[in-house]
Amino acid sequence: MIKQIDLQKERYLIFIDTETIGTLNVKESVFPFEIGLKVYDNENKKVVKEKSYLVRKFFNNKFIMLSTFSATKYPNYFEKLENDKRYKTCSVTDIAKDIEKIIARYNAKIMVAHNGEFDKQAMARLFEEFGVDNPFENIDLLDTMEVSRVITFSRDYANYCIEHKDILNSVKDSCFLTNSGRVRTTAQAIYSYVTNNPEFTEAHTGLEDIDIEIAIFEKSMEMLGNTIVRLNTAPTWRDYSIVLEED
Repeated sequence: MIKQIDLQKERYLIFIDTETIGTLNVKESVFPFEIGLKVYDNENKKVVKEKSYLVRKFFNNKFIMLSTFSATKYPNYFEKLENDKRYKTCSVTDIAKDIEKIIARYNAKIMVAHNGEFDKQAMARLFEEFGVDNPFENIDLLDTMEVSRVITFSRDYANYCIEHKDILNSVKDSCFLTNSGRVRTTAQAIYSYVTNNPEFTEAHTGLEDIDIEIAIFEKSMEMLGNTIVRLNTAPTWRDYSIVLEED
């Protein structure tokens, strides 16, 4: 259910980013192998806790991991596990229990993510598949795609995307415009605009991606000029006008 709230009343927010296995256009096959989590102190504008949960059942299966979008980053995760205490391989049961404790400890009522419905559904699918209670079931979603409308609906953002439309991603599509000529609303594109760094490339690892989502969130709230936000909703591609006509 869509809600409108004053975000100033929420002391702590839970930022989430998932990295997944499966085929994106077959939703039933998509499960997180990594759940990145950061607890954000909304009063003092800082992160107070951060963890990366690597789903043991998937992560320890080399065949599964090497068939994912993150295959090239698989070796880097082992380095992180060895040298970074934020990273841990866990059972799905232990992940759910730990997240539940964090939510209770910080009395968090809102999850924040970019294109967050994707993350929320992927995690729900994971917990259901393993017969575990979903710690996010009763948590509202603040989608950074929603709050960043103040950026992505602006003429200045459209001009930026048009200016840099020839910068391509790994599959040779424009990083800034869709094939139909609409502005892209990926975290990478918006963060690129916020930092004026058109060559920026998203890491596509949980904790690193949350950092750019926090930056988008903070810039959007600053530009909004108030703390009234809508929960459990996000703009769709239909909301964006075509800004560049096909030749």
